[in-house]
Amino acid sequence: LPLPMVLDHVNVYALDEGDSWTLVDTGIHSKRSVALWEDILAGPLQGKPVSRVILTHHHPDHIGMAGWFMERFGAGLWASRTSWLLARLLILDVEERPTPQALAFSRAGGMDPEIYEHRKHERPYNFADICAPIPVGYTRIQEGDVIRAGGYDWDVRMGGGHAPEHVTLWSRTGNLVL
Repeated sequence: LPLPMVLDHVNVYALDEGDSWTLVDTGIHSKRSVALWEDILAGPLQGKPVSRVILTHHHPDHIGMAGWFMERFGAGLWASRTSWLLARLLILDVEERPTPQALAFSRAGGMDPEIYEHRKHERPYNFADICAPIPVGYTRIQEGDVIRAGGYDWDVRMGGGHAPEHVTLWSRTGNLVL
């Protein structure tokens, strides 16, 4: 799915469950993403509902639409504990103005004085700007779990480089890694 930044796309996956779909990651929440998902749901996904969303990690380009699918279809959310906690915290933590600590951090990091003066008066980036709210409740994924999705058994492996408790799914039979 396209992203409105230098990294201009995010990979998402739809796994066919027969009468529904499991999604692995979702893209950001925006008007454009909603329109794209509406087209995808009606077209390639054949009008079938989304029953489950599996998150690989908490970044907004991966979790942004998860709450939308949960609300629209009653989809279950599957994630590592750290991903769910971080996403929920960051979505709920909305700031209208930069905090004194954030401003001190920017100044200490050597931010250009003109940029600093501009930024101290504008609304900072918030996860909630590009993530639909996610409700309380999820299914926890842990290292060593086996998840059945799309006709495959997937071994869950956790990493910690790109994001804490980053989930990867390793197909036992299909030579696939998501």
